Amino acid sequence: MGAAVLAVSLLLGACGDAAPATPAPAVLVVAGRQVDFVAELSAGFVEGVQRVPGVGHRAVGPDIVDNASELRTIQDYLPGERGSITLFTFAPELFADSLGRAATAGTPVVALHSVPAAGSGVQLYVGNDNRTLGSELGQAMASRLPADTEGLVVIGSPHPGVTVLDDRVTGVREALQRLRPAVTVIGPFDTKQAPGANKQAWRTLQEANPGALAFIGVGGADAHSLALLRDTTTRRVDAGFGTDPYALELTAAGEMVLLSTEPYLQGLLAGAIQARCAKEGRELPAGWLPSPGVLIDRAGAPAIIERQKTPEARSAWFAPLADEILGDLDDRLRPLDDAR
Repeated sequence: MGAAVLAVSLLLGACGDAAPATPAPAVLVVAGRQVDFVAELSAGFVEGVQRVPGVGHRAVGPDIVDNASELRTIQDYLPGERGSITLFTFAPELFADSLGRAATAGTPVVALHSVPAAGSGVQLYVGNDNRTLGSELGQAMASRLPADTEGLVVIGSPHPGVTVLDDRVTGVREALQRLRPAVTVIGPFDTKQAPGANKQAWRTLQEANPGALAFIGVGGADAHSLALLRDTTTRRVDAGFGTDPYALELTAAGEMVLLSTEPYLQGLLAGAIQARCAKEGRELPAGWLPSPGVLIDRAGAPAIIERQKTPEARSAWFAPLADEILGDLDDRLRPLDDAR
């Protein structure tokens, strides 16, 4: 049996029972469709749904990050008549009451990329172990600093207080403090989400800390700004999350280190699970499906740059891993309470 067929076969057993005559569409509700990693989540979601013939898909949400607008958007989908829901939001607590009503109505909901808030009634979460990813990035940065180095490492976050980003900060900080105890880690400082404000925030932090050993951003906008702010006189190695093209080029040159949360894969997994369960009329599996990330250094950057050049290259890259995860779903699911 082929990998894709095996993945579909095993996925059927993870859902529930009784196929509807016309499956409801799979709906993705997102915050900020113009945000780069949200676009990756959305593209992966479409591919995941398209793995299941006969199930339609729809993506809705504000163009720019606007929690209130996203909350208004989701209200039309809570009863489930317009399809099951996969939700990515920067503010899970804000959506807890609405998602609780969706759960009461029997509407299947998948939380994507951000851990669902207590009381939301969401039973399935697809996302990273963000503390572990932060630790991996912190270890990579520590390896670039001599053991007896003293000085500052500055951490920034576009959304302090957002659980997944705070967990990345914790992972980075713990790794640096463990491996380079003479280094002082400060932050996270609020670096803002909007591109212009984010770049200005990092410029201000760099002007205030001209001798810093490194600047590390835990949001996607941060890596882009840190890349743009470098010039020919910059000698330190900075770090961030994501696959921003400018940051990738600098990573290939050995001037940055990146950690990709692989949002395309997350969207693909959520879309495939949601579509299959919609088609078969089955309940969603329950728990946390951890989605792996990848550390990108000088050696690995060229392959990621090629992967990101076309939708076809990206799809081919992720297909075997998606088949493997979907084919081993029951064994990979962890308790939702463990999600971080």
